[in-house]
Amino acid sequence: MIKKGIEVLERIFFPNVCPVCEKVIGANEKICKECIQKVKIVKEPKCEKCGKQLVEDEKLFCHDCESSIHVFDKGVCIFEYTEELKKVIYQFKYNNKRCYSDLFGYIGAKRYRKLLKQWNVEKILPVPMYRKKKQKRGYNQAEEFGKVLAEYTGIEMDCGCLIRVRDTKPQKGLSKGERCENLRKAFAIDIERVKGMTSVLLVDDIYTTGSTLDACAEVLKKAGVKKVYFMCVAGGR
Repeated sequence: MIKKGIEVLERIFFPNVCPVCEKVIGANEKICKECIQKVKIVKEPKCEKCGKQLVEDEKLFCHDCESSIHVFDKGVCIFEYTEELKKVIYQFKYNNKRCYSDLFGYIGAKRYRKLLKQWNVEKILPVPMYRKKKQKRGYNQAEEFGKVLAEYTGIEMDCGCLIRVRDTKPQKGLSKGERCENLRKAFAIDIERVKGMTSVLLVDDIYTTGSTLDACAEVLKKAGVKKVYFMCVAGGR
């Protein structure tokens, strides 16, 4: 009875809102009916390597993946990184809208549950944030996304396996070469926790060039992980 009363109060003072328009929606809804039409879920054709939306049907890979050699094996993006999604992810990332992870994890699991089984994913590993940066922000948005995805898929999340050991500059605005240099020796592995792992899924908010995911995949593969896949909330075309 007390628990039910607390839930009612929470709905009154902290109502469930649509991540896009921020209007109040039902307790079990993830997004309002109008806004589900505005956000663009990535569909075929998409890049066979990084999962970004392709413009041309006859192509298999995006321009970046045609001209790059990635360390990760494959990946998927849930949404296109449109103006609507930019606003949503900004709120999720910087304004403590951690509740938005429910939408991301739900749709990610719904669309890619079978694919994760095909990939034999054993653990979900969020891209780590540097300790001081996480303390300042209060949370790591990749962990919030990974936590919900783990709940919906039943795949265990491990936040301690992959560690960010060096603070880096924001990747935004850097060239591809600068991004790679910025991430050099930025990540480390807890060897004991990675023992026996053969296939893992990295999760993050935005996919741009894949430099961060490649840096994570590199240390994981050096530690013995055979396959490194990823899922990002959004990716550009």
